[in-house]
Amino acid sequence: MDNGISAVEGVRAARELGIKVVVTDHHLAGETLPDADAIVNPNQPGCPFLSKNAAGVGVMFYVLTALRKHLREQGLLPDPQPNLGNLLDLVALGTVADVVPLDHNNRIFVEQGLRRIRQGEARPGILALLEVAGRDHSEISSTDLGFVVGPRLNAAGRLDDMSVGIACLLADSRDEAQRLARELDTFNRERRTIEKDMKTQAQDLLASMSLDIEGLPWGLALFDNDWHQGVIGILAARIREQTHRPTIAFAPDDNGEDIKGSARSIPGLHIRDVLAVLMPGARG
Repeated sequence: MDNGISAVEGVRAARELGIKVVVTDHHLAGETLPDADAIVNPNQPGCPFLSKNAAGVGVMFYVLTALRKHLREQGLLPDPQPNLGNLLDLVALGTVADVVPLDHNNRIFVEQGLRRIRQGEARPGILALLEVAGRDHSEISSTDLGFVVGPRLNAAGRLDDMSVGIACLLADSRDEAQRLARELDTFNRERRTIEKDMKTQAQDLLASMSLDIEGLPWGLALFDNDWHQGVIGILAARIREQTHRPTIAFAPDDNGEDIKGSARSIPGLHIRDVLAVLMPGARG
């Protein structure tokens, strides 16, 4: 889900073990598609679906819609039938947080999801995350999803364990949701401190090169042995914004023997195309 279009080896290994594989994704496809039982991706070659900007959560929502239709036709739906509109708070959150273009289709998702959240008809976890950030759920906008809820959910995966964020979204009780939301808020504060320190180090590194913006190379690759791999994507984005240069930030991996990089590019230059030239066969 959400990156399987490039998991050629992983899908092959699963199929060899007799596991059926369905890929749902929205990323651009490489030269070779995974040999899955089914691929649902509006950006795979030959797909006629008009909304090419769907986020991974939007693609999954359509899969569930099609599954419900199929089960209804087979007479297999339970009574009462599931109301997929109850998922639109999650669809709106995922669409905004994934920073996909808000085309007509995505605007509908976001508008409908925001309407449910404002009415309090949202996951306890989403309402709790807004509360710990001091936001009134009845007055939120898409900006709150992108800059309040999203970063707190992502902070868990960047610094510790993404399961905390998942548990918050799945929490059924208000008390449990609030406990997890407070934990995520703490992670986010720690993430912001780490990011600030890393950005300062990166800026000092650029300054030590004695180059002004005009004298910078066409692309930047930065590394520090003390950087946290969970924040290098944010760091690359910040340096890219400051310098208007495609940027890759590297940090040590968990094993301490390898390094892990995260890249951010500028409009008009897809970083996958750059890597494909530098490293033929690479997939992004």
